[in-house]
Amino acid sequence: MPKSIFITATDTGVGKTTVSAALAKILRDKGFRVGYYKPVETGCIDECTDGKLLSEITGQPVDEITLYRFEAPVAPYVAEKLEDSQIDIELLYAHLDYLKAKYDYLIVEGAGGIRVPITEHFGQIITYADFVYEASLPVLVVARAGLGTINHTVLTVDVLNFINADIKGIIINGYSGRDISEDSNPEVIAEMTGIDILAVCSQSEDPVEECYYRLLGVVDLIF
Repeated sequence: MPKSIFITATDTGVGKTTVSAALAKILRDKGFRVGYYKPVETGCIDECTDGKLLSEITGQPVDEITLYRFEAPVAPYVAEKLEDSQIDIELLYAHLDYLKAKYDYLIVEGAGGIRVPITEHFGQIITYADFVYEASLPVLVVARAGLGTINHTVLTVDVLNFINADIKGIIINGYSGRDISEDSNPEVIAEMTGIDILAVCSQSEDPVEECYYRLLGVVDLIF
């Protein structure tokens, strides 16, 4: 049976795509058919960088990876209004099912955090929390390493617990060694959330490769 994971983060720019790319490379190197799905990507001025990066790893066409692309670097719900478009939430679910059937493993990545709005459907604003709930996707949380991450991560986990999501673990990304809080944050987050910290990825000139080796031994705990 195909296995899937939804990658969310405590904020934008935290490292969801880095973690997604590392996981995809690990699974590809193990010989599995791996799919990547980012339903909506914003900030696509010349090209969608997240979709392009993962396309190079998985071999998928970019059109299969991302259904909606917007130039404005804002939440999908805001982008569709700015660019006079409409995201079809049912199409996002249907494509998810298609990709699940096609690949051994499917990595699904949101935009920003778990409460980022995607679109409006019958008068209700649909967020990534709603998407995860409706699709029954297990979740992996990517969090910053430094000061402020305790609050952001606990709040993210609170939302996921509210929708009874299956949280597989937390990845701390961007450890620098220059912030005194970085050494204690993982322990405090684990204590406050009850969720395992599966890996800590350091800042690197090649962040995907760095996370690749940090995640290599915990892939079976994620899927």
